[in-house]
Amino acid sequence: MSFQPLHHQQSQPPHPPHPQQQQLQYQQQQQQQQQFQQQQHQHYQQQHYQQQQHQSPQIPGQQQFAMNGMNGAAAAAAAAAGMPLPTPAGHQAELNYIYGMVEDLSRQLSENRRVTEEIITGLGRVRNKAKKNNLANDDIISSAVQEIGEQEDNLDHLVSLLSESLEKAKSSRDANYSLLNQYAHALALMLKQFHEYKAKHVADVTAWHRSYRAQLDEARRENSRLREQMWEMQAHARHANESLRDFRRRYDEDEARWNRRVDDKAVRQELRFWKRLAMPELEDDDPYWSDDDDIIDPAEKERLRELEHRAAQEQMADSQTEDSEGHQSLQESLMGGIAMQREDSMGQAVPMPPPRPLSAASTTGSTG
Repeated sequence: MSFQPLHHQQSQPPHPPHPQQQQLQYQQQQQQQQQFQQQQHQHYQQQHYQQQQHQSPQIPGQQQFAMNGMNGAAAAAAAAAGMPLPTPAGHQAELNYIYGMVEDLSRQLSENRRVTEEIITGLGRVRNKAKKNNLANDDIISSAVQEIGEQEDNLDHLVSLLSESLEKAKSSRDANYSLLNQYAHALALMLKQFHEYKAKHVADVTAWHRSYRAQLDEARRENSRLREQMWEMQAHARHANESLRDFRRRYDEDEARWNRRVDDKAVRQELRFWKRLAMPELEDDDPYWSDDDDIIDPAEKERLRELEHRAAQEQMADSQTEDSEGHQSLQESLMGGIAMQREDSMGQAVPMPPPRPLSAASTTGSTG
């Protein structure tokens, strides 16, 4: 942009640019902008002053109201009371619009000032370079073209680097996007499996708790039933024990029974005494004289006596057989013959006496 005046002057004789004219133009533009800002500021002050006049109370003598029924009376009462009048409806909107325009102009002015300063700075550099190196316009243009060419080479290299970086960024973005998709899919699958496991675990635990509670309830009912049965059995046993104790107490306290028992005992002893006198051939320790007739049946006593006698005979026969075999073997070994056996006058062996009966030591018999 700063090289357009130089391009138009190629057909003219070379002469250095005039920065004083540009400075004058820049000063004129600034003055015009300052005048415009002053006008805007004055306009804003006038509007603000008018607004304050509308809002400030006035003297009742200088006020003119159109007394038109109740409206005029209300306005006169409001003026007499010193109340502020309402502002117009679009006044604040106009002020906001004006404030916006002023701000936009201020920003545009600062931007123009910055651009102008850059232009002046560039022109100053070009002028100093031309003045320092004694260059003409064509030399300056050629050096500028060379700089622009170098910048274009640098820009081409930079564009290639940026394009390569862009491709790498795109490939990285695609790889990251695919990786994120895989991660999201894996995470969703993991969450699904976790939710399924959690639901199954909760169902299993609930079923286990339900079964355990049912078994516990059944065991408690069985325990309660057994306890009730045990309490009933204890109650029946207690009642039976009380009945038995009552019966035993009444049985023991029955005087007639004790009298019958004493009389029966005395009759037995007297009968045994007379039997001893009538049968002197029986010994005193004979089981016949035992006092257990009321306990053991006489037929049972006879059977037991026969069994004892038979066992004694078998024992005696076994002992005689063992003794005869041992003595005979000893004699055969010493004398070489069979010893003679001695017999009694009747030709029979003398039997062994029977063993003493177990009831012979009974002390319940009567002594006469």
